Amino acid sequence: MDKLLLSCVNSAVSLVGYDFALRQPFWYCPGNVLRACGICAEGNGLWVASDNALVRLTGDDAQSLTLPGPHDNFVHSVKILGENLLGLADTGNSRILLRTSGTDFFSLSPLEGWGKDIPLDAIHLNDMISWREGLLVSAFNYQPFAGWKNDGPDWKNEGWGVIYYLRRHKGRTASRIVATGLNCPHSLCQWQDDVYCCSSAQGEFYCLQPDRHENLREKWRIKVTDTHFLRGILRVQNGWVLGGSSRRHQADGGGMALFFLADNGDIETLPVAAAGEIYDILPWNEEFMPGIADTLMRMPKLDLKGEFPPRCALSKAYFADTGNGGGTSSGESAFRLDKVLPPE
Repeated sequence: MDKLLLSCVNSAVSLVGYDFALRQPFWYCPGNVLRACGICAEGNGLWVASDNALVRLTGDDAQSLTLPGPHDNFVHSVKILGENLLGLADTGNSRILLRTSGTDFFSLSPLEGWGKDIPLDAIHLNDMISWREGLLVSAFNYQPFAGWKNDGPDWKNEGWGVIYYLRRHKGRTASRIVATGLNCPHSLCQWQDDVYCCSSAQGEFYCLQPDRHENLREKWRIKVTDTHFLRGILRVQNGWVLGGSSRRHQADGGGMALFFLADNGDIETLPVAAAGEIYDILPWNEEFMPGIADTLMRMPKLDLKGEFPPRCALSKAYFADTGNGGGTSSGESAFRLDKVLPPE
């Protein structure tokens, strides 16, 4: 595993190719070509969560699938949950949408039964993994944002984050809280018999172990960073790669970085850019990513406010290194991600 693909949200770039061996980026897609949050690979292409749509990128084209309401979706994570089963976190509507084929969805929601007037982005539900007979789902709280709190959903220091266990029972969602006390939990992952997640606002990485009641208990946790919002997990040989986002409402910003947490506990910080927010981390797929980079070079720009960098094509050096040959050179820009994302 030499190269990584990073998805970035609320950033000037949406996708970043990162050379893990060289400890530096080598490619990006600007945010005014594609808006991204969660990503996952399937077959010969990439699924991208993009606001109110799910985008399928291949070397041939980009296809967009509109998602059902009633609220804006603010779709976060997208994952393959089983054979012919795609799941996405419909954050705006506080539910997991599940797609088996075509354009039809069914859903699981921990707020099913609260009534029809559930507010937009009620609990900031954001990620899921398959577990037991259902799903584990991360969220910032266990009940809808309400007037009893304060003027805004700023819970980054409150520790009200939860992990739900959701499953279908007699045609409805059966919901149970199995872990609590997290601060803005994201990036659920199962490896071997344990469950891992980021307590993002605390900059902590948790290992959770199911007990005999199928509640998740803390096995260990590691403080990874005091300067970044921790989000994005990838298991690699001998350790973990974790994503570090610029801290919100913090003067120095923290920059955008990766952290390599070795199995022996050592932590290495790998700078990516001066600003930006990492959401997901995947292995870079040499089979389809060059074609997707070409597709992104052809796509029209989105009508968005703000300043964005020019498109970046994969370099001739990339094709020489990978031995794939060819590649797009039209519109190729000199790659300097530190210049693309100036300090905030």
